[in-house]
Amino acid sequence: MLIAVLPFIPDEHEPAKVVASLLDALPPGSYLAASHFTLEHNPGAAAAASAYQQAGVSVQARDADEFARLAFPGLDLVPPGVTLVSEWRQEGTGPRPTPAEVSAYCGVARKP
Repeated sequence: MLIAVLPFIPDEHEPAKVVASLLDALPPGSYLAASHFTLEHNPGAAAAASAYQQAGVSVQARDADEFARLAFPGLDLVPPGVTLVSEWRQEGTGPRPTPAEVSAYCGVARKP
C-alpha cells in the first residue's frame, strides 16, 4: 500500500525506481493500492504543498496520468482504474465531496 506516500517522493528522488523496487519484491498476483495528491481540480491546494515545503518536507502534486504511470507501470488496474478517491467504488446516491474538495486520486492494480 502506497497510500499518501508518493507525493513525498519528488521527481529528483526518482520515485519510479522506488516503486519498481517495491513491485519487484511482490509475487505475481499481488495487489498495489496507492493514492496521490493533485492540483488538477483545485490549484488553491498548492497552499498545503507550500506549508509542507516551508516546514522542510518535500511534496509534489501530480496529475492523474503522472500518478498512473508512476504507481502502476505494467500492472493491471482494477476497475474503476485511477479515479478520485471520492469516486472509488461509490455506493448509494448520497452527496459526495467535489473534486476540488478531494484533490486526491487513487487506484488498485494487480501484478501479472
